[in-house]
Amino acid sequence: MKPRTRVWALGILAALSFLTYWVLVALSLNPKLSIVHNVGGATYGGPLTWPSRWLHLAGISPQAREWLFIFLVAVLTVMWLAAIYVVRRDNRRSPTIIIAGAFGAFALLFVFGPAFQSTDVFSYAWMGRVMSVYHRNPYVLLPVQRPHDIFSPMIGWKYNTSVYGPVFHYVSYFLARIGGNSIARSVLLYKLLACASYAACLALVYNLTRRIAPGRENMALAVSAWCPILVMHILGGAHNDLLMVAFVLGGYLLYRKGYLLAGIAVAAVAVAVKLTAALALAPLIVLYVRDRQGAQLKRLVAGGATSIAVVGLLYLPFWDGMKIFSSTSHMSKLYSGASVPRLVSFEYQKILTRGGMSASRAAAVANSRVQLLFLAIMAAGAVILLLGVKDFRSMAACAGGLVLLWFLTTTYILPWYLALGLLVVAVSGWNLTTGLLVAASAILGLYRIPLAKSISGPTTYIALPLATLLAAWLVTGGYSRWKARRATSEATATEGALGLEPVLPED
Repeated sequence: MKPRTRVWALGILAALSFLTYWVLVALSLNPKLSIVHNVGGATYGGPLTWPSRWLHLAGISPQAREWLFIFLVAVLTVMWLAAIYVVRRDNRRSPTIIIAGAFGAFALLFVFGPAFQSTDVFSYAWMGRVMSVYHRNPYVLLPVQRPHDIFSPMIGWKYNTSVYGPVFHYVSYFLARIGGNSIARSVLLYKLLACASYAACLALVYNLTRRIAPGRENMALAVSAWCPILVMHILGGAHNDLLMVAFVLGGYLLYRKGYLLAGIAVAAVAVAVKLTAALALAPLIVLYVRDRQGAQLKRLVAGGATSIAVVGLLYLPFWDGMKIFSSTSHMSKLYSGASVPRLVSFEYQKILTRGGMSASRAAAVANSRVQLLFLAIMAAGAVILLLGVKDFRSMAACAGGLVLLWFLTTTYILPWYLALGLLVVAVSGWNLTTGLLVAASAILGLYRIPLAKSISGPTTYIALPLATLLAAWLVTGGYSRWKARRATSEATATEGALGLEPVLPED
């Protein structure tokens, strides 16, 4: 494809993607679909509703609306994949402008609309009010204990305290002081925060890719900026994941520029936004330990101590014993229908009940055993991935691989959990991990589709493809390691036969 043709193709994809998102938002405003959650005191009209009038969406049947929603998401996913292909080796400025401009247009549609497919933003606002209005600790005060708060009717997790880090609570406190008692203003502030975090991440992705995988900058931008689950859930749902990712990527950039411990410290701040950022921090510490010749133990202590000190100091104002992690511990034991362990546990329960075990006992046994199995897979995979860190590029790929492996083995998943892995691995260029994360993101595009509301048990249409990805990762990774070891053995044998000193590969 000629350069000019690629620009035209990307421009057409950008325009079509915007129009598709516009129709999707207009369709979602229909309360019968239960896709969005209205913000108290806010009404939606004007340009957001124009596609409904033009296409007469209000007059179609409920089932037709549901199938149209699925079709639109599928089309957006195909156009996202096409955009990645078009710019995969094009690092010119014109595609960069198109990708960035389209992202800005997408943001206008979602930032000024209702909360998309999640009530988490209302929980965020509540946590800020816990500090600004009630002067209490968000890790201790339950939403159910303040039933008359203006956000109480909209909060989904009424019996859980915060599972987020202190950095996000500092931000929440600031936004709560600005938002006051206005629900609409508070939600808009969190959406603007999510949008600003997303934009900062895109700038960091571009900058890092230019240093690590030159020539793939626009591909990394396309992967990050046009991903449907991130556009819909981060911009539409105001999730805080990209605030975390911005600190991770900021730390990576500082490290790449030579500010090693400062980079580790900034990446550690991300852990104080959401604990899952540890999946991206661990490979950075491993790189720091193995990056230079010398005392590795000394560097391990320095990197580990820096991370622990940063996170510890940020948690200190909220410290009230280990009970501040009680909700986090509770969440780690939950099973969501879309997770791979939920699918395996469900099938295992069937086997146990057929063997005469009671349903409740079978559920308890299956859940505990399956959780241990996948925990072992995660631990073994993490060791293998971390041992493969040799340079900055392999470090970024390792971080993406850890997030992917965690996502495929953890018991509770949500689409926006992929944001960390997708953006981190994008800076390393195109590789197996990038492809698997893109595939997982494409599968999660149909998360919580309207037709799935009546599904009981595991969400098989998502969990089964994710299980296939996990199997592919395990088989491919095992084969690659076997092939590398065989090549090393053959090289060593050849050198021995020639009377040469064997050259051992680097760790």
